[in-house]
Amino acid sequence: MQRPLRNALCLIILSLCLACPIAWAETGYLVLHVKDVQQHPVTGLQIGVEGDGGSATTDPKGKARIKLAPQTAVKSWVSLQIEKSPAGSDWVMVSPWERRTPVPSFENESENFVDVVVVQRGDRAALESGAVLKAAVQQINKANAPKSADKQAAPENPKANLEAVAKQYGLSPDDLDEAIKAWGAKTTDPYDAGLVALYARNYDKATTDLQDSLKQREEKLASDQAADQKAVADAAFFLGQSLYQQGKYKESAVAFQRCLQIRPDDATVLNNTALSLMQAGDYPAAEPLFQRALAIREKAQRPNQPEVAQSLSGLASLLYAKGDYAGAEPLFRRALAIDERALGPDHPHVAICLDNLAALLYAKGDYAAAEPLYRRALAIQEKALGSDHPDVAADLNNLAALLKAKGDYAGAEPLSRRALAIDEKTLGPDHPGVAIDLNNLANLLETEGDYAAAEPLMRQSLAIKERALGPDHPSVARTLNNLAVLLEKEGDSAGAEPLYRRALAIKEKALGPDHPDVANSLNNLAGLLEKEGDCLDAEPLRRRALAIDEKALGKDYPNVAIGLNNLAALLEREGDYAAAEPLYRRALAIDEKVLGPEHPTTRQIRANLDNLLQKSAQAAAPKARN
Repeated sequence: MQRPLRNALCLIILSLCLACPIAWAETGYLVLHVKDVQQHPVTGLQIGVEGDGGSATTDPKGKARIKLAPQTAVKSWVSLQIEKSPAGSDWVMVSPWERRTPVPSFENESENFVDVVVVQRGDRAALESGAVLKAAVQQINKANAPKSADKQAAPENPKANLEAVAKQYGLSPDDLDEAIKAWGAKTTDPYDAGLVALYARNYDKATTDLQDSLKQREEKLASDQAADQKAVADAAFFLGQSLYQQGKYKESAVAFQRCLQIRPDDATVLNNTALSLMQAGDYPAAEPLFQRALAIREKAQRPNQPEVAQSLSGLASLLYAKGDYAGAEPLFRRALAIDERALGPDHPHVAICLDNLAALLYAKGDYAAAEPLYRRALAIQEKALGSDHPDVAADLNNLAALLKAKGDYAGAEPLSRRALAIDEKTLGPDHPGVAIDLNNLANLLETEGDYAAAEPLMRQSLAIKERALGPDHPSVARTLNNLAVLLEKEGDSAGAEPLYRRALAIKEKALGPDHPDVANSLNNLAGLLEKEGDCLDAEPLRRRALAIDEKALGKDYPNVAIGLNNLAALLEREGDYAAAEPLYRRALAIDEKVLGPEHPTTRQIRANLDNLLQKSAQAAAPKARN
């Protein structure tokens, strides 16, 4: 009689368990399966979640259950860290390659765990592992991604991030570089091939391969809901980076936006999307993304962390590009204060903040305040990085530009030449960073009136950029424009005009017809036509340039004031004083408000208005009778 009762009880318990599967769920826990690159479980490894999460030690099967913070929801992203390796070992995380993972569902399903792959630091066998090489090249590429839209920022040192990642794995940089290239040569996977091409700065191949990879991963995701969304996000991220390097900013923004759909709260992706939109001239779309990245980092990192300073600088750079100096300055100052407190007064990141603030003060015409900041930044970089580092070259260029603006050509020229020598040595003679240095030195010699010495440097700069970036890159257009300006000063209008027109065509194609850089080219071409006496063709170019800047930047920014001044000068030349006067007055009001009454540009516009008023008075005065 007892046995049937015992069976009945078991059936009742079983039916209760089947009716309540939630009792088996891993609610509030992240389950990890940790293996080495040979897929062997790793035992005794303490691994945890950064921030408020807990940690756990892997069992004999390599499994760990980590308690998550109460606010951590399913699908949110968490960062992992190896806290302690077993005695006699030193493990490094290979996968996830950036140590971040979305939290799987807490339901008790077989796939609701995260695979973690690790490798022993210094194990040369890692150089034969595709998993390690893929992780390494992904880390290097992400570190190489542009973090600022500043055209005068230090060029990326191609060795620095390789060395940092090699050190992380305990490997020689040369050995890792050779292994990455060998792996890339034999891989047939378009994602892997695209990563290696991006690493090698072969952006045409990288874009093609990564586009193929993204298409394949999107198709798999569409047909299989269990497919890896992270794989789609990674392909979209690196495709966006490659397109950005090609100067295809609108397409880059689209790729980053796809990544953002999967990782909507990733501050890095938000920042890169905003950078692409900013470079594409879409400031209204970029600004809220910079603000969102800042808010996420302030919440996650606390308000006084370096990541917050980086986001502040990104938003400030956008406001600076718009000409909103009043909005940008307190953000730059706050970023500087954060990095000084968090990193110390002599950290290279502090130097970058000093450079940003100095550039703003320079643009406002406050050379006296900008110069000590540039000099302090240079001293920090020389002490921290050595006298022959590309970041030192960038600071030398910045200081040289300021001294040039002050008229101190004798002080500026040796700085500019030293910057060029550093970058030729560290980056190689055909690097785009060297092209920037050549351009800067040529501009200085041009200002000194030494056109014969400036022209070959400018042509060398153009040749480097065309080879390195392709003939239709926006950076090529900027050098074409600069060469045209030089030829115009030499009196070679016939040589300058086709360069201006080619620069304009490149920008319209690459950036779109309503980009502020297009307005700049329109103004330059119009100025040449005016000089040749062709005001009829110049006027619509001036008006179009002004309309572009008003739409892109708003009606009260310095670039708009320049456009108003240029159009007014043209109308004045045509004798239409009545139409020119209100334009001069509006330009003067903008610059007096934004730049101050004593800024060199403000003074020039005031002088232009005074001259016009004199002409108007003379024209209106009654003629004396003989």
